[in-house]
Amino acid sequence: MAALACGNTVVLKAAEQTPLSILVLGTLIKKAGFPPGVVNFVNGHGREAGAALVSHPLVDKVAFTGSTATASQIMKSAAATLKNITLETGGKSPLLVFDDCDIEQAIKWSHFGIMSNQGQICTATSRIFVQKSIYETFLEKFRAQIQEVSKVGDQWDDSTFQGPQVTKAQYDRILSYIDIGESEGATILTGGKRHGDGKGFYIQPTVFTDVKDSMRVFREEIFGPVVTISSFESEYEVVRRANDTTYGLGASVFTKDLERAHRVAIEIEAGMVWVNSSQDCDFRIPFGGVKQSGIGRELGEAGLEAYTQTKAVHINMGNKL
Repeated sequence: MAALACGNTVVLKAAEQTPLSILVLGTLIKKAGFPPGVVNFVNGHGREAGAALVSHPLVDKVAFTGSTATASQIMKSAAATLKNITLETGGKSPLLVFDDCDIEQAIKWSHFGIMSNQGQICTATSRIFVQKSIYETFLEKFRAQIQEVSKVGDQWDDSTFQGPQVTKAQYDRILSYIDIGESEGATILTGGKRHGDGKGFYIQPTVFTDVKDSMRVFREEIFGPVVTISSFESEYEVVRRANDTTYGLGASVFTKDLERAHRVAIEIEAGMVWVNSSQDCDFRIPFGGVKQSGIGRELGEAGLEAYTQTKAVHINMGNKL
């Protein structure tokens, strides 16, 4: 952790939906020999435990990963004591597929980019744009990839690709977005329903086509195994549509034209751009977003800077005034 590497003590608060994993981490930290008080853990609801941490005068820095709405509240609370903050928040990341790409690789990475971890990834590439000349081929291959790879079921089964959603509230939210998409006139290419006999929070991997850029399923973060696939004709058009969002966390570009890849990566408003991959992160590379996807960076040299303060010390070696 960058905070520890820079000599800080830390207090970790897990999301109330996942309180046990942080305690497992605590046992590992103790086993590793960290002195008491260096790494501390607090569990509880965000509106109580989280709010107390953010507002406490002895907390110098707050790093948060979660929703944009919660991050906004953290900014307000942190302003009272002028705390340093790092925020990694929501996303509606675009994935651009040009007709000169390796389409088989584009299919595999596009599927992984949205359906892995049940779609519960802030950087999930949940808006796929495919150049018109290969659009129908892409749809056919993408649906086949889901049928071949996306086995939904018990998360402890090694053959499972997609387990349950994290909570019933999130499960219900995703299903409500699927209903919204249908009511707005989008077409379900595949999926669109709960998976199985109703036991467990399982949702079929869902693909929407015939999606207008104004639709909620296109614009709002769903945080589940739901993706929209749209066609485009020109590079200018797709960059404009990709940027037409309040978010700016990640983006992917699939092309064999390296000049185009760099050109589009520069034009896309995102903190991270993958070329011919998705979710392909490295701890040495800065991670973070722009616009309503966050403030500051984790990982890499920029991540270390986020947990340090620059101090100037001036020493007079005997010069008289």
